[in-house]
Amino acid sequence: MVVRVSHKQLVSASQMADSLQWLSFALILVFLAQVITTLFPIALLQPEWMVRFSGSLRGIASLPLMALGLIMLANMIDNKVMPSSSHLQLFRRIASLAAIGFLLLIPLQTYGAVVGIRSQLQQNQAQLNRLTAAAELVENASSESQLRDAIRAIPGADGVADQPLGGDVSTIKSALLNKLRESTAKLQTQLDDSKTKAIENIIPPLIRDAIISLAYAIGFAGMGYGQNGNSSLLRRLLNTNKRRLSKGRQLWGADPP
Repeated sequence: MVVRVSHKQLVSASQMADSLQWLSFALILVFLAQVITTLFPIALLQPEWMVRFSGSLRGIASLPLMALGLIMLANMIDNKVMPSSSHLQLFRRIASLAAIGFLLLIPLQTYGAVVGIRSQLQQNQAQLNRLTAAAELVENASSESQLRDAIRAIPGADGVADQPLGGDVSTIKSALLNKLRESTAKLQTQLDDSKTKAIENIIPPLIRDAIISLAYAIGFAGMGYGQNGNSSLLRRLLNTNKRRLSKGRQLWGADPP
């Protein structure tokens, strides 16, 4: 005789849907807290802020993406669970806007990184120009007063010009020129190396960040819909390209006549 033991269902469908919705809300709150922390201090036109904000969004973008997926799953399990179908459509329209936002992150990140590196290179070039101009003043100095004025033009040597020179003008002038030429050559080498390293170091991260932003844009576009339940523009574009690629593979795979 076989005795059947009934197993009591520990979690009902409505309980599972309710748990999923609370988990999705927790993920959204974590995302919003991270975004608010990253926003401040707000400096919209500063390249450092652009790079920092873009990097932070890419780092936490998976949270709302997972949250929306959990909300959709909860609504599929139990359509009575909050948010309702109308609220779910609102979230999906927001996801469509998020997809466009992540596409816009690509030029924003690129602009911020390029402008930031250009600003650093310009500062180094300005320092080199000041040293070069000071060296010309020292070389053209023919009296002690002119030499002192030339010393004041050297970056960081303002206080030295008011002290005793400790020698005749020609001796001090020759020693200063040797040091300035050595510093100028060293700074010029550093500037050239900085330009080369900047190009080598900026391209791989920009490509990586662009791919990540594009991937999140595709993910949010897949989750999103426009008004009245219609597919968003970005989703339609992706579907059109997917159909073109599929048609191209079929043509390439077709047997020649």
